[in-house]
Amino acid sequence: MFTRILIAVLATAVLSGQSMPVWSSDARNPLKTALDLHDAGKIKEAIVEYSKVIASDPKLGAAYFNRGNAYYDLGEDRLAIRDYTQALRINAKDSDAYYNRGNAYRRMKQPEAALKDYSAALKLNTDDARSYNNRGSLHYDARRYEAAAKDFSEAIRIDPKDAQSYYNRANAFLALDKKEEAIRDYDAALNRDDKLAEAYYNRGIAYADMEKFEDAIRDFDAALRLEPRSSEAYYNRALAKMKSGKYEAAIEDYGEAMRINPKDPEAPFNRGLTHLRLDKYDYAARDFTAVIGLQPQYADAYVYRGIIRVYQGNDKEAESDFQKAFQLDPGLKKKLQPIIDEAKAKAKSN
Repeated sequence: MFTRILIAVLATAVLSGQSMPVWSSDARNPLKTALDLHDAGKIKEAIVEYSKVIASDPKLGAAYFNRGNAYYDLGEDRLAIRDYTQALRINAKDSDAYYNRGNAYRRMKQPEAALKDYSAALKLNTDDARSYNNRGSLHYDARRYEAAAKDFSEAIRIDPKDAQSYYNRANAFLALDKKEEAIRDYDAALNRDDKLAEAYYNRGIAYADMEKFEDAIRDFDAALRLEPRSSEAYYNRALAKMKSGKYEAAIEDYGEAMRINPKDPEAPFNRGLTHLRLDKYDYAARDFTAVIGLQPQYADAYVYRGIIRVYQGNDKEAESDFQKAFQLDPGLKKKLQPIIDEAKAKAKSN
């Protein structure tokens, strides 16, 4: 019986992104009404009051800064950036304005502008863990993992009690294939926040990469206790179980992943392979047919359905599947022909 090494798509969870904008401490009397309204969640009313303050004193940077915060809260990022920029014209040393404008640029998917603002904030305030974390996140998104790890390390230096900074650095280490360092940081994150489901999940990914499948399964178990509808955790736990030889348990987990995310072809594909290992050809054929229904260009699914049809004696249909697969991906023929030949030899001997 043929075997195939399965490689999961080991996606890390999204890094922590924007913190909410900080408030200016300069709450002078003309701003008090606006600040109170803002603090009470009456954002539009607060903007009206901020605008009145600006009209009466257009050189009051705190009014622009806090109106920028209000626009940010409403998702009006362009207007927020306009106000933060004006606040910085009045006071170029306001690190919070750079930080908040960086958040607005990041939400507008302008990472280079955001990066410049976080760097400017850090020049003014070298102990700003938030800016290190958010700049590190931008480096991570751009696959500059060494730079990301360096920024997260600075955030940890400033605030060693923050679980998120350890979690973020662990993700950077995992991307750098430094699994031992990543696991140590996931441990540190979970020691500070044992409800961080993503840390259990990603530590499970690291253990799975190291072929420590029992440790991986325990971490996916913990992630699922906290996030019971995580199709990714079920899927990766299934892979770990399958590599541990726990085929029936893996099949059950693939089924849960499919129930939660019925549009993902990877879970039925790998469940089909697991059924095939157990010689459950009808079940495997149904899984590969489901994959083809979801993604008609999935060449591997045609190959393995063709192999099942060889075992079932449906040579004509098998050949049709093989030809379709090789038409979609000509490179598969050289790669998988030995597996196909092995299946034909086995079917003939039986």
